[in-house]
Amino acid sequence: MRMTVQRLDWFVALPLLASVVMIVEIDPPRESILSIGPFVQGMIVIALSLVVCVSIAAASALDRRCSEEYVFQIMANAALVGFASTMLINLLWLIGVKVFGLPDLSSENMIGILTLCWALAYYWFRIKGIAQ
Repeated sequence: MRMTVQRLDWFVALPLLASVVMIVEIDPPRESILSIGPFVQGMIVIALSLVVCVSIAAASALDRRCSEEYVFQIMANAALVGFASTMLINLLWLIGVKVFGLPDLSSENMIGILTLCWALAYYWFRIKGIAQ
């Protein structure tokens, strides 16, 4: 079965919606039930990252079934825009923290910003094209 670009458009809508929830932080942080040290936490995060990353890489036939150069360029350009936007937003917010006393951004906020910027850039390039 060949993946169409239109199906990819619908797929990108999922992280776009999730990013809004992560930025707004609907569920405020709670006190931790388990008490684990930073080393154990780091090991858990590394192991989880490896398992999830390898699983997603193995299942990433999504882009290979839709492996047109056009789709690759859109995804790569959108990723660059997402990372650059996130870094700039973080820098501007840090200045706001120092100058105006804004609250710190949480990691959920940052991941939400990255995902939102990536998804918006993806749709921007889909609508406008990558040559413009």
